[in-house]
Amino acid sequence: MSQDKKLRILLATGIFPPDIGGPATYVKMLAEELPKFDCELRVVTYSSETQKAKSDKRQNVYLVNRDQNILLRYFKYFWQVYRLAKWADIIYAQDPFCAGLPTWLACKIKRKDYILKIVGDYAWEQGRQRYEVSELLDKFQDKKYSWQVEIMRIIQRIVAKGALKIVTPSQYLKSIIVKWGINSNKIEVIYNAAEKVEVRYSKEQARAELDLRGDIILSVGRLVPWKGFGLLIDIIPELLIKNPNFRLIIIGEGPEREKLETQIRNLKLADRIILIEAVEQKKLWQYMRASDLFVLNTGYEGLPHILIEAMQIGLPVITTEIGGNFEVVEHNKTGLLVNYNHKEQFKKAILELWQNKEEKERIIKNANNILEKFSKQKMIERIFNSFKKVV
Repeated sequence: MSQDKKLRILLATGIFPPDIGGPATYVKMLAEELPKFDCELRVVTYSSETQKAKSDKRQNVYLVNRDQNILLRYFKYFWQVYRLAKWADIIYAQDPFCAGLPTWLACKIKRKDYILKIVGDYAWEQGRQRYEVSELLDKFQDKKYSWQVEIMRIIQRIVAKGALKIVTPSQYLKSIIVKWGINSNKIEVIYNAAEKVEVRYSKEQARAELDLRGDIILSVGRLVPWKGFGLLIDIIPELLIKNPNFRLIIIGEGPEREKLETQIRNLKLADRIILIEAVEQKKLWQYMRASDLFVLNTGYEGLPHILIEAMQIGLPVITTEIGGNFEVVEHNKTGLLVNYNHKEQFKKAILELWQNKEEKERIIKNANNILEKFSKQKMIERIFNSFKKVV
């Protein structure tokens, strides 16, 4: 590629704004920032019919209706990538399945290279939700499961092996992908950028607008089994003995919602535990500003952006010694790390930060510079340089 020619990048993604979620935010950031490096971008993404009606005037965004038979939508997605492959210098697929699989096929036929972004293990996630897999991600790598799970494993390995390069957002996820049989030399760790959090109101103003009272423990995430929200609900009665002013707020959406609602009713804690549907980002930051502690009982994290946001806002965090959490939180310096689903350790950590104001303030102060490690400029520059090396 000549130096005066724009680098043409095709972003193949499963979601894109107005969809919400980490991958949508990531691709939007690339679409906004890479043109500053003299790049031209096009995006292939799934969308609903409603979104398509609102978005069909956007230039260089090619939409595939997700509200149709899976084979049909995969074929239509494949066709979009196939016909745009000739235009692109770089094809960057954002996952090994819904975007990666049709991209793999299109590139195989076109004899075109592609780069693959991997932020998790799709086979494990689906196995936990649909096929009675009980193990956490690390142990999952060493066992065999039902044929449905094994087929998903085979597909994601094929797509990963077919990629010229793999980009992943944490050293932990790189170690998982290596266990798939992928050469570590073609896996590059590029931390996702964390958006700079800007909150212009005080804690008191945030509480007044949200009508919140008490000492608020906040937890946020998809309502799935490995996020461990059930344990947080379970420890509230014991925490209330120590401090009757504690309130737990859980923000998220997912298949565990009904189960968690039943658990709250059975414990007769509807006035102490609030379960809120997923909210847009600025609203989420408002809840963070209004809270006193952020707690994340998770059995898996690739790179926990939600912790980075909480730390920027000045909310002390307690989370698990799992996955990419180590790359964000330094124990007893920028937060507290405990064992996953360990009831006594979570209780102890929450009470420690509630009772010890000096310790709490020290952790908040140490976490102030977290954004330096996850800056947008660093991420975009590394991605652009990575693309240039393979063109």
